[in-house]
Amino acid sequence: VALVSGGKDSCYNMMLCERYGHQVVALANLLPSDESVQELDSYMYQTVGHNLIGAYAQCMGLPLFRKKLKGTSKNVSKS
Repeated sequence: VALVSGGKDSCYNMMLCERYGHQVVALANLLPSDESVQELDSYMYQTVGHNLIGAYAQCMGLPLFRKKLKGTSKNVSKS
């Protein structure tokens, strides 16, 4: 299962997985709870491009599993 964001890095990661003999059998994506939002201020997840993930799955003929992100960061200080 490939965790994809819609960005170039997750796409490249899938290509490398295939190159090294792994088979991608499904796609997974974490998206903003408000789907009209493109970018969350998130330290963990890229959300720009989340609206393209359905096209990735369709082009690859793979199932897509999505979950909406909930909550916010508990601590964003540098110390």
